[in-house]
Amino acid sequence: MSQAVVAMTPEATVMPRPESALRRFVRTPSVAIAAGIIAILALLTAGCGSGSDLGSAATTQTGTPGAGAGDTVHVVMKTLEFVPTSVYAKVGQRVAWLNEDSSPHNVTYVSGPRFQSSGTLGAEGGRFSVRVTQPGTIRYYCTIDLWMKAAIVVSS
Repeated sequence: MSQAVVAMTPEATVMPRPESALRRFVRTPSVAIAAGIIAILALLTAGCGSGSDLGSAATTQTGTPGAGAGDTVHVVMKTLEFVPTSVYAKVGQRVAWLNEDSSPHNVTYVSGPRFQSSGTLGAEGGRFSVRVTQPGTIRYYCTIDLWMKAAIVVSS
């Protein structure tokens, strides 16, 4: 009786790599749409200023910091920003804001020598003023349009 010898060779089986849970999650339509929306919003807001350039030459009051105590320092609210974003005043001077925008604004204290914040200033003509009484840098902003930030540098 003759026996046949059969050689058994292992068959090469290629198992697909299991897909990671993260990769499956990212490929779901809702995640892809959300990622696209976030990317578009990031691009749209990339050009918006943060208002942190309080000392830039283009938006700083160029008048002399030593103006007389009787003079009023003027700040205008227009094109959704305080103009200029940084002004100089002496102790005892008045700082006055005029809203020339078509939307309401306010002047809200943040830091430095205290002053009473304004209420809502009506569009096109709303006015507010304070007399500065202590030296230091006063920072303020508009709570309606949060990017509107500015400062008053008060000297004695």
